[in-house]
Amino acid sequence: MTQSRIAFVLALMLSVVGAVSANAQAVSKPPVPSIAIVDVEGVMRDSLAVKSARSQIDVIAKDLQKGIAEEEETLRAEERTLQQQRAILLPEKYAEERQALQQRAAELQQRARNLRKTLDRGMAQTIQRIQIVLFEEIGKLAEEMGVNLVLPRSQIVVAVEPFNISKLALERLNARLTEVDMALERNEKQ
Repeated sequence: MTQSRIAFVLALMLSVVGAVSANAQAVSKPPVPSIAIVDVEGVMRDSLAVKSARSQIDVIAKDLQKGIAEEEETLRAEERTLQQQRAILLPEKYAEERQALQQRAAELQQRARNLRKTLDRGMAQTIQRIQIVLFEEIGKLAEEMGVNLVLPRSQIVVAVEPFNISKLALERLNARLTEVDMALERNEKQ
C-alpha cells in the first residue's frame, strides 16, 4: 500500500508540474521596453500656457494687493484720527472705536489671506489643466514614436540624450495651448 501511495503522489506531482509548465508557456512575456524621458518640470516651466497663467496671476495679485494697500492706508488714517480724538472722547467711546478699528484690520488681514489662497488654488488648478494637455500630447508622441514607457526626468539618474523627448513635448504643448484663462473661484466675502 505504501508503494501505491508513493506512486499516486508522484503521479499527482508530475501532473501538477506539467500543468504549471503548460500555464507558464501560455502566459505571454511583457513587451520589450522602448523608453523615452520627459523633463516635465522643465516643459511646464517653459510652456507658453504656464507663462500666460503666471502673468495673469501676477496682474490679478497686483490689483488685489493695491486694493488691500488702499484699505490698509484708510485704516491707518482712521487710527491716526482716533488717536487725535483720544483726549476729547470718553474712555468707553474710545475703547469702542478702537475695538471696531482692530476688528476691521483683522477682517482685512483675513480677506488678504483668503485672496492669496484663492490665487494659489487657481494657479494649482490651472497647472493641473495644462499638465493634462501635456500628458495627452506625450501619449500621442509616444504612440507615434513606438515608445511604450515614458518616464519623468526627475526619476532618472543617468540617461543618454536620444531618450529625452522633452523638446518635442514642449513644442506640441505650445502648439496646442499657448494661453489659458484663469478662472478663480471667489467668495463674495473676499
